[in-house]
Amino acid sequence: MLMSLNVIGLRTVAAFSARKLLMNRRWMLVMLLGALVALVMGYAATEDGANLDFASDLMVILLLAFLLPVLSLIYGASMIRNEMDDRSIVQVITAPLDRRISYLGYYIGLVMVLCLLITVVTSIGGLAFLIFSPERAGGAQLIITFIALQYLGVLVYSALFLFLGTLMRQPIYLGLIYIFIWEGFIASVPGSIGKLTIRHQLEVVASELTDLGSVAWTSGDWVVSVLALVAVTVVLVSIGAFVFRQEEVA
Repeated sequence: MLMSLNVIGLRTVAAFSARKLLMNRRWMLVMLLGALVALVMGYAATEDGANLDFASDLMVILLLAFLLPVLSLIYGASMIRNEMDDRSIVQVITAPLDRRISYLGYYIGLVMVLCLLITVVTSIGGLAFLIFSPERAGGAQLIITFIALQYLGVLVYSALFLFLGTLMRQPIYLGLIYIFIWEGFIASVPGSIGKLTIRHQLEVVASELTDLGSVAWTSGDWVVSVLALVAVTVVLVSIGAFVFRQEEVA
């Protein structure tokens, strides 16, 4: 009986939160980001020497290093925090459902929405490149590869920024610092410290999935990277659920 209640509650919270995210006006920002990606990819394809290696490098910069973490921050950091601020979360925390289950429902809803948005934007950007590029063979596979790679990234970034949004009142600033300083600058620093980023671990996995672009030469064991990303995700979701359970809503 309790198991059935938890499953129903989990599904309800996940569906409700996903629907709420999709109805939010932030989709206008997603459209602008998608248009930007398509514009850059389409224009780059018209340059001399533009090939799929070049497309792969562009996708690493535009998608893995920028779009993926930024979208995760925009949606994840404000998901629970906004409901706490406007007190709409009272309906969730007063329901006969363990808050940890509710938190997991929020996380699942966030992941579903981000995966949908990532799929749409990546497909549009990839197709924009292929339309104007003289080299198209293998292009569809490259698009699918980066979509799948970002799904893995969504799991980790969603866990991170949802946790920050639960823990802090103004998580956006720390999130931006993390994205542009740690993931952006530190990831490009030679040596071991650059490997301690989500982006680097995703690039290691990418090196196993594709032989196109400079990412194919990223050194590391992709199995270890996948396990590390999954472990970080589990830890962040577990800590976030604990913090959410203890959170007091004024």
